[in-house]
Amino acid sequence: MKWLSALAILVCVRPAAADTRRLAVVVGNNAGLGEQPPLRYAETDAAKLAQVLRELGGFAPADVALLRGVAPAAVEAALAQVQQQAADWHRHSPANRVLLIFYFSGHSDGQSLELGHQALPFAELRARLAATGADVRVTIIDSCKSGALLAVKGGTPGPAFQIRLTEDLASSGEALLTSSAADEIALESREIGGSFFTHHLVSGLRGAADSSGDGRVTLSEAYHYAFTHTVSTTSGIVLGAQHPTYGYRLSGRGDLVLSELSTHEATLELPQGFDRVLVVQRGRDEALAELASAPGTRLVVPPGEYTIRAWRGGRVVAGQISVRAGELRAVRSGELVETAPVAVRGKGGSPAAPALVLTLGSSAAPTSAAGPLVSGRLGLRGRYLSLSADFATGDGDYVGRESLAFLDAGLRMGWGERLQAWIGVELGVGALIESGYWGYHWSEGLAVGPWIGAGIPLSQTLGVVLEGRLAVTWIDRDGTEPWHLLPALWLGLQYRL
Repeated sequence: MKWLSALAILVCVRPAAADTRRLAVVVGNNAGLGEQPPLRYAETDAAKLAQVLRELGGFAPADVALLRGVAPAAVEAALAQVQQQAADWHRHSPANRVLLIFYFSGHSDGQSLELGHQALPFAELRARLAATGADVRVTIIDSCKSGALLAVKGGTPGPAFQIRLTEDLASSGEALLTSSAADEIALESREIGGSFFTHHLVSGLRGAADSSGDGRVTLSEAYHYAFTHTVSTTSGIVLGAQHPTYGYRLSGRGDLVLSELSTHEATLELPQGFDRVLVVQRGRDEALAELASAPGTRLVVPPGEYTIRAWRGGRVVAGQISVRAGELRAVRSGELVETAPVAVRGKGGSPAAPALVLTLGSSAAPTSAAGPLVSGRLGLRGRYLSLSADFATGDGDYVGRESLAFLDAGLRMGWGERLQAWIGVELGVGALIESGYWGYHWSEGLAVGPWIGAGIPLSQTLGVVLEGRLAVTWIDRDGTEPWHLLPALWLGLQYRL
């Protein structure tokens, strides 16, 4: 793919020549405008990128501004500070150069970055980045429809060009990397605890993208890795594959080495023969990086405790390991034992996939039946709405049988991932059917009341659910005892569509 080498720009990241200053503004915001549900991992994504820039990117900790959950004013203030730093640096010597990396993860409508309940238009962002006076600006946007920024900037994906590594920052201009095309949803995953694009970008910077094997990861290598693996891991998702894009306006020569792998951090050598291997930081339960297993594959990580998860032929194995500072820790296949999941959602707030629920249980009877009715429920659950068909039957108070059938519509709110819970209210219409030697008697009815539920996922699509309801019913039984309080309890399975 010719566009990959077009991203090779900029500067060496090892403690660089004294005339090069590297600055970063890294922004994450889970909240968006309107009624969009908050993201889970945008602010976590920002923290992961800031961490790898400080650890492996040659950025002084004080020169990486990490902004999470802030309004546009805080971003503008951070860029104003960069402008002052760049001016001071240039004033010290006209030959001095400044590199700025700006990163954003969050909601976007294709025209603006959404920061809480406020928006920062792409065009305004471009102007503020240009005003910083940085000689080279690299902008990375991980959001829905972020590819639209290319049009706002007046650029398009350009042809490949070859640039060699130099000690000085001899390039000037700007490069833009986006996580999705102009009309695409950017996706995030519960399994990796982040967006696919940033996850693969950070994985690449920790060593997975070092295709040359020289111990350095350039921007070209990192973007090539992030593009390839983002497309691959999202190609089978119902919401659609996600295609990162890029654009550039550069002059001069230079190459940006974004990470230097020969550091005093710890190194993991991952087992071979797996389709993919995921490295999760224990305690924080946060996916740090992943890569496809291949001979000699290594990741540079902070010293600590990790969970290694690996996939092969539909099976998942996992194990716990620890690694010390400066240690090369080889993880063996024998250290991993079989275990069991991934949930994906749109970064722009696409509703969660609806779920089909089938349960069986028990319900009280509206008359003096011989005992509780055997009850079943078939339901369709959305993010906020639900539809259910209920049926219950049992021995009646005379010779015969008593049955209830209701169709219910409701509102619901839910929480949780590993252990799920929800609460709502339902309104239903239906009938009481009494049968005996005399035939059938049909009585219309209405029902309203609160309902609650809990669930435990067994896999990506299947889970166990427990639901209960306390319905107040009105049943027109020839004017006798029309009002009833009917509790019900159901246990069954949920299948996510």
